[in-house]
Amino acid sequence: MKQRLLSVISVLVLTISLTGCLKELEPIVLTGTWELDTAAVVVRIVYNPSVAAEHPQTIKFLSDNINRIRRELMKPNRIVFKLPNVTESYYNDVPLPVTGTFTQENAYFRMVNPLFPAGIAGASDNLRMELYYDRDYLMFILYTLLTDDDDPSSVYDRLIDSYHGVGLYKKAN
Repeated sequence: MKQRLLSVISVLVLTISLTGCLKELEPIVLTGTWELDTAAVVVRIVYNPSVAAEHPQTIKFLSDNINRIRRELMKPNRIVFKLPNVTESYYNDVPLPVTGTFTQENAYFRMVNPLFPAGIAGASDNLRMELYYDRDYLMFILYTLLTDDDDPSSVYDRLIDSYHGVGLYKKAN
């Protein structure tokens, strides 16, 4: 009797889980206003250990300036997606929006504007949207922070094995 009850329950659970898997995914709609979630902006740096051992001051510089780099990724503070494929990025220090375009494939998109002429990749689940900052863009930010007293940019190029950032936005409407 116990064996039969367990079999029936197992079949019910399996049936429920399979019917749940057959649901169609809700389409991802970027159209609308997205506000920056400043607490969720992330910068990740992976160092080459042998180069790091040779340049402890460079590691200290990066550690001291990680929040400055992070603040640079807190721009734009708002992005508006409009049909058919127009974006407007709003920055606190720029009076007019930076206009661009986007292409979308399911949950993933690429936004192109004067600040990202090659485009910046992103993804959304309709509630949150992420922008993915690549190594080249983050190295550009880092180079702008360097002074004549710091190690040359070539040291940072050798030191940093992996370098990426994520800006998180929440749907406002």
